[in-house]
Amino acid sequence: MDLPKIQISQTNAKIGMQSHKPQMSIQQRSADMKIHQDLHNNLSMQTTDAEIHIDQSAAFADADVKNILRRNEEFADKANQNVMEYVAKVARDGEQMKRIENPGEVIPRLAEGRGLQPERQFDLRNIPTGMDKVRISHVPAELSIHFDWPAVEIDVQKHQPVSDIPRWEINTYLAQKNQIQFSVAGSSINRQL
Repeated sequence: MDLPKIQISQTNAKIGMQSHKPQMSIQQRSADMKIHQDLHNNLSMQTTDAEIHIDQSAAFADADVKNILRRNEEFADKANQNVMEYVAKVARDGEQMKRIENPGEVIPRLAEGRGLQPERQFDLRNIPTGMDKVRISHVPAELSIHFDWPAVEIDVQKHQPVSDIPRWEINTYLAQKNQIQFSVAGSSINRQL
């Protein structure tokens, strides 16, 4: 017996999705920076001059070139010495004259010493007699440097980032409807029982 069959055909529903993802952008301007340092009139230098002292008075004295004060002092010393020598000589001569009664020729001997000219003496020498006669001293120059180093002033202005984030969208739609179909297969149906 050939029974009819029911055939069921079904089509599933299909959902379609369409997405839109735009690009995201983030921008930030560079920071504005200012640096300032005042370096004007911050350096000062002070110098003291070097000094050199040359004392040639002893060298000039060797050459008999003397100032009037020194020459007066030497003349006074020499006169004092001559007076002392003369007083000593007169005292010696007086002592010898006191003993005139002793045998000997005291008066001719005293006269002989006074009548002779002293011998002149000459010598050759360098003037000045040595380099130690010239005294040289010096004070070196001094240099002092003062420099003020001011602080650096830095001013930074930062800029906030500018971001553009568009909304992403997803559109859903029904691409295919669901369906169900029933059909009978077989040609004959026995309706009798």
